[in-house]
This record gives sequence, structure tokens and C-alpha cells, in this order.
Amino acid sequence: MELSEEKYDIAIIGGGCVGSGIALDATLRGYKVILLEKNDFSSGSSSKSSKLVHGGVRYLEKAIKELDITQYNLVKEGIKERAIFLKNAPYFSKKIKINIPIFSYLNLIYTYFGILIYKLIARKKSLGKNSFINKIVSVLCFPNIKQEKLKGCISFYDGSFLDSRMIISLLQTASKNAAIIKNYCEVIEFLYDENNKIKGVKYFDKTQNKTYEINAKIVVNASGANVDNLRLKDDETSNEVLALSSGIHIVVSKEVLPLEEGLLLPNTSDGRIIFILPYLNHCLIGTTDNKTIYEENQRVKDEEIKYLLKEINNYFEKEITKDDILSSWSGIRPLIKSNKSTTQQMVREHIILKSKNNLVSIAGGKWTTYRKMSEDLVDFLIKNKFIEKQKNCETRNYKLAGNEANIEEFDKFMSFYPILKMTKESLKTLYGTFCIKILSLANETDNFELINENLPYLKAEIEYCIKEEFVEKPIDFLARRIGLCFLDKKMALECVNCVCEEMGKILFWDEKRVEDEKIECKEYINNYF
Repeated sequence: MELSEEKYDIAIIGGGCVGSGIALDATLRGYKVILLEKNDFSSGSSSKSSKLVHGGVRYLEKAIKELDITQYNLVKEGIKERAIFLKNAPYFSKKIKINIPIFSYLNLIYTYFGILIYKLIARKKSLGKNSFINKIVSVLCFPNIKQEKLKGCISFYDGSFLDSRMIISLLQTASKNAAIIKNYCEVIEFLYDENNKIKGVKYFDKTQNKTYEINAKIVVNASGANVDNLRLKDDETSNEVLALSSGIHIVVSKEVLPLEEGLLLPNTSDGRIIFILPYLNHCLIGTTDNKTIYEENQRVKDEEIKYLLKEINNYFEKEITKDDILSSWSGIRPLIKSNKSTTQQMVREHIILKSKNNLVSIAGGKWTTYRKMSEDLVDFLIKNKFIEKQKNCETRNYKLAGNEANIEEFDKFMSFYPILKMTKESLKTLYGTFCIKILSLANETDNFELINENLPYLKAEIEYCIKEEFVEKPIDFLARRIGLCFLDKKMALECVNCVCEEMGKILFWDEKRVEDEKIECKEYINNYF
């Protein structure tokens, strides 16, 4: 075991959206920060979202029906954070038009007023005008939609984003500002002083096969669905605060569902709403909501897929079948326990807790409010005198890495490189203004080869992601850097050999290591997508 001589102000456990957000917020305020993630960054729930940045139409409906001020405030905060999110990460997030099919005039009036209230809450932060399109236009926009009783569609605007790309951008920004960022480092023990207060952590670095100890003024538990397990590791008498809910998503091609805009299906058998959204030239469908227990990696269950297919096929002329699914995945929502009977009724708020041994945990919340959660957490540490105040929060107006310049200016530079249009668009979408770094790297090595001739990804992206985006394993690249596993499982499996061999060359792996990585990567994709 090695003892690091470094002493940190804040040690963060968890490399999802909240942990990454805290690392950035704290670093910008001048604190010395280390973040430890036991697997890859965003390998848990943070890469398995519905890819929406939203106030929450569903929460607003409940706020009105149940006269619930908590739900209303959550919507208001979500809309405020949505505006900040889109402003600070314009290349990894954008506004999206969402359409709600209407099948009765009573439902038309009800939905129209609900969406109007949503827009009124947003005021100047509204992303666009609400509108109604009649049946003829609706059928032209959504050719497969059922026409019987269809009156038309009500449209509104919300935000969408690339979740795993957003995590990398947050971590790159924090790292640029001197945060220490480590994946595949699992906290195995808390360290205590003579007063039994936490003074640091012992962690195991899986890539180096070594154990380290570090000291910190405060340790923050931002481990998402694993929050309660870490709290129990510190204090066996802790009460659980989370009610875990599993949600799956499936992806089909645009040939199956040719959508350029989103659809919200409002009437399902269990009262949930389902989104069908354009996603990286594919179509994303989700989600379910079932009580679950913590698992590091959840598998999609057949009954969950059957549920989604049954519900969406109520709205379409031509049925979508299991054979149409290109990829599927399951994530866990860390909801705060309440007296509600079902997880879908629970509010997506967050809480901050301090144990008797000074472990500070943040639980609950959602992707849209990650920044506010991070701000609240650092403010909590200052208020409770774990750290001295240095600066005010700066994340409201701080452009994230890869979002700082006008990307349109890069188009003329990209035209000088021998790449296809699909590669050009993919590079801009995935890397923002850092796309030029990849092309420069490809130019230096004179290697503009693709990973697969049917896909847009350059081999140079692998080297870039190893050097600049914390990639340690092939699955990191295939799942959470280029997102291929989330789009097309079969194509991801076809790319495993190429990615492993390319990583082997860059990282000097021997033949056995390359073969082992191929087996491990294929097993992961087959099991979890």
C-alpha cells in the first residue's frame, strides 16, 4: 500500500453527473479536489438517461392535480437549470421539439393548458412557441401514427443532450482547472482520526493493481444509486434514504420510426409517459419505472421490453417488434424515499446528509439539476465549516470544455481533411470544438482510417480518447465515448477486435492482454446491451 503525501480539500466518490459537477464547482472555487470512480466515468445511471434536459411536464401535471408545491418548485428549478445547461454546453445539448398526439377534443384542451402553464413558468427561458398541428400535417410528420380518432398534435420545446459526452466535458473542464480525476479506483475503506471522524479514504486502483491512502478535509459520497451502501460502510446504523427505480430504453433505426422530432405518448396503462426521441440518427424509446434493488450493472428484462413495445404499438399502424431493437439498456434512478406508493409518484428532489463521522452524502435529483445539486453541496461544505470559503460559485456562466468556440468556424478547417461527411458530423457532435484535435492527430500519423467502413468513427479517436478522455478499456470507448453500444449492439460487437488491437498498439499490450480485453468487452456488450 502507498500513502499519498497529497492532502486534498475534498475527496469525491462517484464519477457520474453529480460527482463530476461537484468536482468542477469545487475546483473553480479554488479547492484542491480528487474524484474517484470505481469503474469508468458515467458507467452507471448517468449514461442511461432519456437524454432530456427538462423541467418535467409529468411533474407539472402532478403538481397541478395534487396541489403539490414541491413538484411545482422542481419544475421551476428544472426550467431554470435547463437554460444554464444549454448555454454552457451548446454542442452537447440542444433544444428539441416534442409532439403530443391528441385523440379527443377534451384531451386537446387539457393538454393545451398544461403545456401553456409549462411555457408561462419558463417565461424568457422558454425555448420556443407551443403550437397545434392538424391531423393531415401530423400524419405527414409521423407517417406510422394511428389515424383513427387522431385530431392532431400539440407541440412544445424542451432540451436534449448526450449524457456520457457531457460527463467527459465536465471532467475535462475540472481537470483543466487542476482537479485530479481517476477512474477504475474503488474506495474500499474510510480512514478515521482519533475522534472517529473521517480524514480520508483507502482506494484500490484496478489499472495499477495497487492500494493507496489519501487524506482530505472532507469526503463526499456522490455515488448515485450506491449512496446508501457507502453510508452503511461508514455507519452501520444509517437509515436508507433511497427508493431505487429501474428504467429501460430501447433503440430502433429511423427506417423503423422515421422521426425528426420527439413524440410524447401521454396515456399508458400504468399512467407513465413514454418518450420517443431522435438520438444520433437513431430513435430512442423509454422509459419504464419499476422498484428495484441495487446492482452495479442491471440487465434489461424481457417483460420490460414487452411493456414498452405494447405501449408504443397502441399508437402506431405498423407494429414495432423485438427484432427491430438495435440496442437496449437499463439504468437505476436514485429516488428519495417518500410515502408515495409507487416510484413514478416520487419527487426527483435531492438531499444532503452528514453522518456522525462527517461523511457528507448527496442523494436523489436528476441530470437536469446536476449543476444546482453541485452548487448546493459545496455551499453546504462551506456553511458547515468543513472548508473555508474562497470564491462564489462560478458554474452558472462557465462554458464547458469543447464548447468554448464557435463550431461553425471549424467547418472550413475540416474541409481540408480527407474525411466523409458522416465522419465530419459525428466528430462535431461527439467532441464539439475538440474535433480539430482529433483531425490534427490523424494528420500527424497520416491515419484517417475508419474503425468500420459502415461507421463514421476514425481510429484516431481511440488515441485521442486515451490521451484526453480517460479511456482505460475498450468498453469505455465503445460505450461511453462514441456511444456505439447504446446505438447498435451488433455493430459494437463487430468493432471490438479493431478497437482492442488499436488500443493494444497504443498502450503496448501483449497478445494475451489484447485477447483478454476482446473477451471481456464482448461479454459486457452481450450482457448489458
